[in-house]
Amino acid sequence: MRISRQSIEELREAADIVEVASEFTALRRQGTRFIGLCPYPDHQEKTPSFSVSPDKGFYYCFGCSRGGDAIKLVEDLKSLPFAEAVAHLAERYNIELRFEGGTRSSRERTGRRREIHKALAAAAVYYHKTLLRSKSQDVEEARRYLKDRGFTSSTIEEFRVGFAPTGGGFVRAAERLGIGRGILDAAGLLSRGVRERFSGRITFPISDRRGRIAGFGARVLGEGGPKYLNSPETEVFDKRNLLYGFPQVMEAMRRERAALVVEGYTDVLMLYQAGVRNAAATLGTAITPSHLRLLSGYADEIYILFDPDAAGEKAVERAAAAAAELKLGLKVLRLPEDPADWLREHTGGEFLELLPGAEPALNYVLRRKAERARSAGTTGRARALEEIRELLGKIEDPVFRHEALRFASEALGVSPHVLAPARGGKGEPRSAAYVAEALDPHEEAGRDVLALMLARPDLVADLLREGVPVAGLGSPLRIKPEDFATDRQARLFGLLEDRAGAALDRLLSDEEVRPFADLLASLAEAGERLQPSWATAREMWLRLGILSRQRQKRQTEDISRKEALHAEIRLLEETRRAIASRQA
Repeated sequence: MRISRQSIEELREAADIVEVASEFTALRRQGTRFIGLCPYPDHQEKTPSFSVSPDKGFYYCFGCSRGGDAIKLVEDLKSLPFAEAVAHLAERYNIELRFEGGTRSSRERTGRRREIHKALAAAAVYYHKTLLRSKSQDVEEARRYLKDRGFTSSTIEEFRVGFAPTGGGFVRAAERLGIGRGILDAAGLLSRGVRERFSGRITFPISDRRGRIAGFGARVLGEGGPKYLNSPETEVFDKRNLLYGFPQVMEAMRRERAALVVEGYTDVLMLYQAGVRNAAATLGTAITPSHLRLLSGYADEIYILFDPDAAGEKAVERAAAAAAELKLGLKVLRLPEDPADWLREHTGGEFLELLPGAEPALNYVLRRKAERARSAGTTGRARALEEIRELLGKIEDPVFRHEALRFASEALGVSPHVLAPARGGKGEPRSAAYVAEALDPHEEAGRDVLALMLARPDLVADLLREGVPVAGLGSPLRIKPEDFATDRQARLFGLLEDRAGAALDRLLSDEEVRPFADLLASLAEAGERLQPSWATAREMWLRLGILSRQRQKRQTEDISRKEALHAEIRLLEETRRAIASRQA
């Protein structure tokens, strides 16, 4: 299903761009605008260059050339896909989203998921109130356990830790709220459709990155049953994509550009309580590529603190390989015991002092394998060499691969060619570095034309329809996508031409145009500074046409074509000078 354009437009009108932007940076009024320091984490500045236009509903940073509307800002700074950013803001501004293109079953599924989230939120409230208020013996025991572990009441309330009564009770409370057993079962709150799944356990609500409760982790008191029990896989609970505590710590991760990944819920709570507020936990499973991609939107360095047992070592190995493929900085930190236990005798400051000693994950894995290989017999050494070669073969990035190969060969004392994996002939991955649009004359001319199309659609309408008459050329000059210096400008020109006269807010609601939000915001800012007349608009058109033909002339080896282009350029320049002289 696709969110309807009408819903997106309603949301853009309702969302206060100043209010949304203020969530990420402090703003102050300057004339009709608001300005502040750029909130994008990779743009560190001391002088404000981030500008918000409430009347137009968009923002633009003059320093890093990013811009867009409230949806785009939430997309970028909360690392949400477009649909989730829209849903996040729709909840905030009480906009009911409508969908198009969905079948009846897909609409029913969306409604059911909404009911599941409602049931989980109600359960979180019920369990939390039970822990805080109930006088029963098992709840007293739960409170005593949490106190003995060192958790304060503020931490318990911040993370909404709760207790599911041994005898149940939530099913009856849910019925009073109009939540039936079918939804409770779909939410994973019932065991085999009858018994309350988490009965007699301390509960830890697990939220998705939008802050919605997606499931629970629960610890048993005393003996009997598994020590920890997670929600089963449901329509909203997928442990491969969720991290415990993430909504509470994601802003600290973004601020510090670092993330810690631990194994236990109590580790997260104790680190948070100790002032280390950028730690989240996996849900009884290894850290996945999905986890790493999520964290990479907030942090440049990711630290993992897993137990040094066989399962922990395997988890680190998988994470190291995934991080190398994603070109992420992943490091391993080892403590003599779980962080929650270690912090009972140490401070958060002491913990932070250990981070500089963390080892790059790939080095850690290769070193551990090399240590085992050196102490193994012939068969074990051959197996370890093959494991190392296989791990190196998973690394696509040439820089990561070269460094890992060098480290492994030194650790094992063998020649690099012994370990070098066979490459499958794949091309090197493309660089993901952001490259700002260079303002050479041709690109600048293209930007002027695009800015004019946004700022003065009335002047552009005739130019798009009829072109600029040029004496001796045979036909008016009409701008085409291939006249632009870059593919991105050419693509945007085609989109704007098809939507001639559309306002900026409508363009930003268009699914095809949204990928150009940064460029649109930049062009809108440039358009505000333009004061074009009938004559200057035509001069802009002619300038782009001239520069386009000059490029073609440089690129062709056909002498006849060069001569024809030279003649066209001369005619266009004469027309441009004539227009300029009449204006003077």
